Amino acid sequence: MQMESGQVERGNAMDGRSGTATRRPGDARLRAELASLELVGHSPDPALDEIVRLAARITRCRKAFVTFVHEPDVFVLAGTGSDAKQVPAATSVCGVAYGADQPLIVPDLTADPRFKHFPYVEMEGGNRFYAGFPVRLENGFPIGTLCVIDDKIRPQGLSEDEFASLAHLAGLAVRLLESRRRDARFSNYLEIASDWIWEQDAQFRFTYLSPSADKYLLEVEKFIGKTRWDAPSGNGESPEFWADHKRLLEAHMPFRDLRFRCHREGREHFHSISGRPVFGADGTFLGYRGTARDITDMEMVNRELEHLARHDPLTGLANRATFETRVTDAFRRWQETGEEATLFLLDLDHFKLVNDTFGHSSGDRLLMETAERLRAHAGPQATVARLGGDEFAILEPSLARDGAIAEYAAGLAQAISVPVAGTQEHEDVECGCSMGIAVLPDHGGSFSQLMGNADLALYEAKTKGRGRFMVFDTAMRREADGRNTLARELVDAVEQQQFQLLYQPVVRISDEAVIGGEALMRWNHPVRGVLPPGAFIAALDGSRQAADVGYWVLEEACRTARPWALTAPHGFRLSVNLFSGQLRDPRLVNRVRSILERTGFDGRNLDLEITENILLAPGGDLADTLQKLKLLGISIVLDDFGTGYGSLNHLLQFPIDRIKVDRQFVRGLGEKVDYNTVTHAVVKLAVDLGLKVTAEGIETEEQKNFLALIGCNDLQGFHFSRPVAAARIAELIGAAEAPASALQAAAVATAASSSQLKASVA
Repeated sequence: MQMESGQVERGNAMDGRSGTATRRPGDARLRAELASLELVGHSPDPALDEIVRLAARITRCRKAFVTFVHEPDVFVLAGTGSDAKQVPAATSVCGVAYGADQPLIVPDLTADPRFKHFPYVEMEGGNRFYAGFPVRLENGFPIGTLCVIDDKIRPQGLSEDEFASLAHLAGLAVRLLESRRRDARFSNYLEIASDWIWEQDAQFRFTYLSPSADKYLLEVEKFIGKTRWDAPSGNGESPEFWADHKRLLEAHMPFRDLRFRCHREGREHFHSISGRPVFGADGTFLGYRGTARDITDMEMVNRELEHLARHDPLTGLANRATFETRVTDAFRRWQETGEEATLFLLDLDHFKLVNDTFGHSSGDRLLMETAERLRAHAGPQATVARLGGDEFAILEPSLARDGAIAEYAAGLAQAISVPVAGTQEHEDVECGCSMGIAVLPDHGGSFSQLMGNADLALYEAKTKGRGRFMVFDTAMRREADGRNTLARELVDAVEQQQFQLLYQPVVRISDEAVIGGEALMRWNHPVRGVLPPGAFIAALDGSRQAADVGYWVLEEACRTARPWALTAPHGFRLSVNLFSGQLRDPRLVNRVRSILERTGFDGRNLDLEITENILLAPGGDLADTLQKLKLLGISIVLDDFGTGYGSLNHLLQFPIDRIKVDRQFVRGLGEKVDYNTVTHAVVKLAVDLGLKVTAEGIETEEQKNFLALIGCNDLQGFHFSRPVAAARIAELIGAAEAPASALQAAAVATAASSSQLKASVA
């Protein structure tokens, strides 16, 4: 075990430690503070064990510890995931972290020169991630840490929720240790840690309370001559509770740590009492003698721990574990009474865009406001939970009548869609939701099945455009199974190189000369034959193989198109689509540069196409990445323009060189005036911004003529050529310079090969 830290969050390292200068007490004072806590050689409070278990669960780390430093060693007060009890402070990051002013977080211990040679880092499978929160006594003296450790690197460190939860748990640990300090003064008294002493006669009436009881506002004169249940401290429990206790006393049985509550000055307090019977020399029962202590602080800590274990720390809603318990209980009620229930699974539409645009504080404010609205809308018997991120769930048991589910869901959607009022720093925030619904027991016989089917309905709602709700049906499961099968087959397709490239010519609008081509994938499926991109691209783009396949497409296309770019009389631009996985790949620019160098393809002849969906939730460095690609001579093309979200913003935010007008606009030209007007406006906007325009999906002469009139530069579509094999591209380039008869012959040959390809796809 290595209870260590590395990189400091906020602050610079000083003297091999971190943050601002540390405030450590002198050795003698530190020894006195540790002695008063009685940490060395004593067992920890069980609540500390719960704190480390909760810390590990919240952060999903393999290890968690509460430590204290008693130089030259670090001792473990409570731990999970490791049996270590003591390590040298010189090789323990906790030995560094405990004196820091701020939490210390190291995403990768092996990359930090201070810690990479520590034994538990160097060892195989050793510690990689560390987050340590200093534990300081109320007087400000540092004594140790609350830390979490994992064997996997975490580049992102801790989330805001995890950071806040660990800080809160560290505070709870301090309160427990301070309570231990108070209890330590009495640890040698009758083998029980206590705060005051009491005695009772044979009728269980108080005959003595030590003066120390006064500090807990227990007025001794109000206890003398009364039993515990008649005294002021007996007012918080039921008569049945005290009747059970009286029976124990009448049996002259010893007891230990009997906990009970009482109300004093309008506040709830908790006491723990221990006692044993007292007998005379002749065996006569004389009464009881024992100790008592106020455990209110400890009880409040335990309640907070229990609440943290069952609730989301940001919104106060039930967490996933609690929600699972409630759904399991609902299944049990259904088995016993036949009572049904409905599960609503929802998340906020474009929530990441809110975080990226307005900041995480606005995102948190939106989440908290959403939680309040869900509470207000949910029925009194409903369970409302935050499952993580912007995902919420409601279990509602009282929707029996026809149409009630749709009415309830519509009310939820309406409540969430109301803009959240802004602050002086931020404007109003608006965010709708998508929702998936599953009914218990019709849509699942367990929590996982019900949640899985609600998630499929949520997926369907998002696919159909967001801002709506869908109720699960069995067709969704069949489609999901089909997607899973396709994902498995794609893994084989990558390994067995079942993909091939075709190229669709791009023509110049003035004379229909071939001046470029777009590389398009086909999948030679061993059972279903040749599949077009629409049958698999979405699944491939969401897979872990997407980036590697994308780089293969780029290299294959560059190698194939190099002769065309060198010899085409009108020049030749190669268009290649980028997968979203490539844009998330930090190696993208270097990989593209290497491909251009290996193939000899000039980057000035390359268009890289991205869709607006990829730009919906960009990382902070996407614009910078695109700019670096442009430095290689590459042009950036926004594909399917006009079908995404926030197109105008994208034209201003990202270094776009060209747009491609989506085929759905082109398809309506000449048939609906609205399409003519919108397409004209889109092209004019791009031209005014200095962008080039390509229209795709051209199928008729009328469409071509209209696009020529409104300012399009280039065209592609079946009207000119279907996607063809590489060998046909050279013929089409040559045909553009040949006599009309040769051009017509090339067109006939292209049409024939396209028909054969279409037949094979069918």
